[in-house]
Amino acid sequence: MEFDNMPRIPRSLCLIPGLSAHKTWRGHNKEFNLGSSDEKSYYLDLLNQELAKQQSVIQAITLMDNHSHEQYFIHDVHEFSCLMRRHHGRYGFFFNQKHQRRGKVAQDRPHTSSIENNDLHEMTVLFYIHANPVRANLTKNAANYKWSTHKLYAFGKKDPWMRNIQFPEWYMKLGKSMSERQKKYRKLFDAYLKERGLIKIRFSEYGYGSWVWILQRKQHVRSAIKNNSHSPP
Repeated sequence: MEFDNMPRIPRSLCLIPGLSAHKTWRGHNKEFNLGSSDEKSYYLDLLNQELAKQQSVIQAITLMDNHSHEQYFIHDVHEFSCLMRRHHGRYGFFFNQKHQRRGKVAQDRPHTSSIENNDLHEMTVLFYIHANPVRANLTKNAANYKWSTHKLYAFGKKDPWMRNIQFPEWYMKLGKSMSERQKKYRKLFDAYLKERGLIKIRFSEYGYGSWVWILQRKQHVRSAIKNNSHSPP
């Protein structure tokens, strides 16, 4: 998991309503902030509680011991920012109480990247999220990893904590029935693992997509920041 070495930009500029987005949240100093099953379960329980309060929907998630990968479809940026703040604030309070500690639980604020409106880019990010346990050598079969939505996409196995997962449009277009979609998804995911499974994606706050799109996003963001800095107080 790699990120551009650049100053953080306002969430209102790095997320775009009407597009999917990748989000990751990492433990402070790479500590195991999600190290146990009860911590992962509580993180997901809180997330589902917060999702019920707003419009943006979660499409995929994989929880590791010291970070999470999540993909959402964003309806309202401010609303989604509030969701993250409440979710991680509540989880941080729980984690510190459990371990009788104080201080930061997360390394930084969640890192988010909008995804270009393109089936291939959206699919690639979701595959990347689901392949994380394989890249980390925790399992050879992504379907065996408990804390991932891969098994829902690949085999229709839906754990209770997955109740708010909504499939993206590209997935629904894979077939006329769920069994057809699952079969096609498995084939595409296996091909991804063979070709790119071990390659880390570089996520920029400008977004993830084609170079042309990212360049356009970069120009837009820098122009907006410059204009804001020149506006009267």
